[in-house]
Order: sequence, then structure tokens, then C-alpha cells
Amino acid sequence: MGAQIHLFVGEDDWSLDNAARKAIDRALADVAPENRVSAVEIIDGDQPNAGLQLDSIRACEDSVTTPPFLDPVKVTWWKNVSFFPGGGGKTAEDVKKALEGFLERLSQAPLPENQFFLVTAPALLKTSICAKLFKSMAEVVEFATEKRAADKLAAALARLPELAAAEGLAFAPDAAQAFIARAGADTRTIVTELAKMRAYLGPDAKQATADDVKQITSMGPGETEPWDVTNAVGDRNLAMARESLQKFAVKPGWGVFMATILEKLFRELVVYRDALDRGWLTSYGWKKGLPAEAVRALDDAGVGPGVSKTNWACTRGARQAAKWTLRELRVARARMCAAREKVVSGSEDGIVETELLRIMMKGK
Repeated sequence: MGAQIHLFVGEDDWSLDNAARKAIDRALADVAPENRVSAVEIIDGDQPNAGLQLDSIRACEDSVTTPPFLDPVKVTWWKNVSFFPGGGGKTAEDVKKALEGFLERLSQAPLPENQFFLVTAPALLKTSICAKLFKSMAEVVEFATEKRAADKLAAALARLPELAAAEGLAFAPDAAQAFIARAGADTRTIVTELAKMRAYLGPDAKQATADDVKQITSMGPGETEPWDVTNAVGDRNLAMARESLQKFAVKPGWGVFMATILEKLFRELVVYRDALDRGWLTSYGWKKGLPAEAVRALDDAGVGPGVSKTNWACTRGARQAAKWTLRELRVARARMCAAREKVVSGSEDGIVETELLRIMMKGK
């Protein structure tokens, strides 16, 4: 194993785990099989608030700086670190300081030859101090992440032959697309469904047909996108907003992510509502001949005529903003900012849903 420190970044948790386990296998190549389990220490990095995040940083540094006791090799795996800069929410200042301090110390003190450090994370801002420190001392691998559901399915279809080959399988041309349409884009689900297909076909079969897919492949749950929530909130559809939001409430840490998304929504709707009141925006898009200073201000806000938003997005924003008063939107943004700060500081994620209900039911 060349590098002793590895960072794997991406939203596909199966790809991250697979890459990390391959790195672990290389690090432990000369270790007896019976000693390999105890040679690996896993530190949970998926923590929802500042206190637990600080605990995770301390536990990780303790592990990295403690040499192996009986085993000839030690591997520390900091798994699924959700609070790196760029991870979808605001990192508390004391957490950021502790994180940068840990990485700075690590960069100045090379690991002993028999120790290895692996980090997996869903996201890391490339311009952050943390990213620069990792780049200076680690082998960094970033897995591409598609944002649109259709692009995720296309990427999964392109990767299917490689994953199927690991099971000794290939798909008939019409079967591959049918398989992804049923299983979905999540790699872990795809791998599970391929194992089912292998068992269903038996050890000698080499190709799966569309009929095989129909018979054995389970329908995936589908993916709820953040805009399912924002569209419902913008339209003031309380029932749909609650239903969509609850699909995100599946693991710790969702509150910071969703509060950030909703704060951005209300910030944009404030601009749209103000533009409607000023007569700059209509249901058909931005008016022509706006004052240059107004165009600059709107573009700086991320919604103006000069940015990349489509006319459809602008007209949707106008339609949604018209359902709120300017005061309601400003209050909504302030409440969502406050909810995000509370979650970052240790409050339960559910406060985000509570605040959203208050916003949508009262609007003031």
C-alpha cells in the first residue's frame, strides 16, 4: 500500500465503503487473517450536533496517535464524516477549529510505517482549509455525484456491466434498462439485487433477460429529491410538504441539511416577492429594460436575468412567491435560520419540521 492516509469523498456510500475496504485489505496484506479484525478501529463520523462532532474528532485523533498494542499493523477508519465543510450544513466554529487543528497536527507528524488512516465522507469543500490539508498528506479520491434523478439512473446504467460482472452476469440489451428502472440508482441496492439475480438464475447462467428482471428484481423505493420538499413549501401545500420532509428524516443529521435548503428557498422567494411588488417580475419572467443596478442586485441574489436559471424556474418562483407576503417570507427565512443554528448547536432535528409547520400554518 503506497499512501498511508486516504480520503474517499462521494455520496454513494457503497462506493466509499468498497474503496475503504480495498485499502484496508492492502494495508493488512501481510497480517494473519485471525488478526485482521482487531487491527481495524472504526470511528463513527456521522454525528448530528457540535458536541458529538467534537467527541468524534477527539476519538479519531486518539486512535491515530495511539500505536498498535498487540497487532503488527493498525488501521483507523473515520467513517462517513458528515460535518466536513461543504457537507450540507454550517459547521460550528469550535468544531471547525478542532477539525483544522487535528488535521494540521497530523500533516506535521507522519504516521509510523505500520499505521494507516482512512477517511470516508459524503462531501468536502475543495477550497476549505481541511481539503488543502488532506491534499498535502493524503491520497484523495472523489467519486462523481450526479444531482438530477435522471442523471443518477443513467450513471447507474453505465456502471451496471461492471457490477454485474462481479457476479458473473451480463444483461441482455433490453434487460439492463429494465433492471435499473426497477432497482433504482443506489449502488448498494443494485449490488443486493444482483446477488438475488445470481441466486435466482443458478450458478451456470451467464445472462439475465428482461423476463428474469420482471420475475425477481424488487421495485426500489425511488428517491425523494430536495425539490420535492421545496416545491411543496413554495406552493404552501402543507400535507405534501410534511410527506416529502418525512422521507428525509431517516438518519441523524438531516435537520441541518434540510434547514439549509429551506432557508435558501425562503431567501430566493423574498427576492421574487420583492421583484413582483416592484413590477420587475411577471408570470412570464423578468421584464425587459430593468435598471442596471436592479439587474446586478438580482444576479447577485442568484435569481436575476443574468444567471443560469431558466425562464421556467423564474416563473415558478414568481408563482410561488405570489402565495406569500413579503413579511411572511422574511419571517420564514429568519425562523429557518434560527432552527438551523439550534440543530447545529445540539437540538433535535425535528425542530426543523416543527418550525416549518408553524411557518406554513400561520405564516407570520
